[in-house]
Amino acid sequence: GQGGQEIVVEATCLNQDDFNQGTLIITEPGTYQLCEDITFYPQVNPPSSSSEGAADAFEPIFPGAYDENAFGLGFFAAISIATSDVTINLNGYTIEQSQEHALLQRFFAVIELADSPFIKGAGPAQFVGESNYLNSGSNIQILGPGTIGRSSHHGIHGNNNSNVVVDSVTFTDFEVAAVAINNANNLSITNC
Repeated sequence: GQGGQEIVVEATCLNQDDFNQGTLIITEPGTYQLCEDITFYPQVNPPSSSSEGAADAFEPIFPGAYDENAFGLGFFAAISIATSDVTINLNGYTIEQSQEHALLQRFFAVIELADSPFIKGAGPAQFVGESNYLNSGSNIQILGPGTIGRSSHHGIHGNNNSNVVVDSVTFTDFEVAAVAINNANNLSITNC
């Protein structure tokens, strides 16, 4: 209204370099925005020109920055939202899995709405980390315009999430589902 002040929300800029070592794990509430197109191709141990050892090419190094239980089968997401009150603004850009990573990492979500892709006792491995419970995010917004691109599995995946808004996002080149959120409470997907 008249005489009101404009509220400016500071956003953390996400660039290709933020993904070179693997999954970007968001642990602080806030607003994050893409500042360029992102192709998830971790540089930890990329495949060589020979096919020998290709299956382990993109594996996290343990011990290290990644929980061995949650990441036991590899980098399962480009972005893992391990907290609540997060907005991701695609800002007109695209985020996707690289062709090479998609061939070698067959379970993947471009954005995972938790610190692990499965609840305790589910899935092909013990994915829940040392905390022994799934840290599912709530009050999450994923906003376009922008594109969530290539994924060997999901564009967005989550379990036990609440108050999730996905708006004005274009989904392309996913092999299973654009969005798969199990046991959601108050989920809104519009203009996608």
